[in-house]
Amino acid sequence: MTVYACCQTNVVSVKPDATVQFVAKLMRDKNIGCVVVTDNHQPVGIVTDRDIALRSETLCGEPESALIEGIMTRDLKTIRKDTGIFDAIQEMKASGIRRMPIVDQGGRLVGLLTVDDLIRLLAREMADIARIIGKESPAL
Repeated sequence: MTVYACCQTNVVSVKPDATVQFVAKLMRDKNIGCVVVTDNHQPVGIVTDRDIALRSETLCGEPESALIEGIMTRDLKTIRKDTGIFDAIQEMKASGIRRMPIVDQGGRLVGLLTVDDLIRLLAREMADIARIIGKESPAL
């Protein structure tokens, strides 16, 4: 199974010149924990609600005018949409990240894979295995 088969495809993204205040309101209104920062549809950064909470006070200026590029994580790990789930898990584990933007062959944002997505997938798989084992086990 590829990462694209189980990732979120309705990813909220903003441009680097969006204000911190705008992004914070967007995240609150959409009840999301992160936003991918894109330039010409290609991921250039990611911002989480934690980033906003911890890094906003270090900005020069007010949140109304401070740009999101000032607090976004720039050393962004992305993964191609045709990558297998196991490879994605290994990359996320090795990098210590909980969210990874999914890109197409041209590097354009097409999805977002999160640890929560992987946990849901694994839970479904385990439930399927339990059903199969239950059917095969003789009744006592």
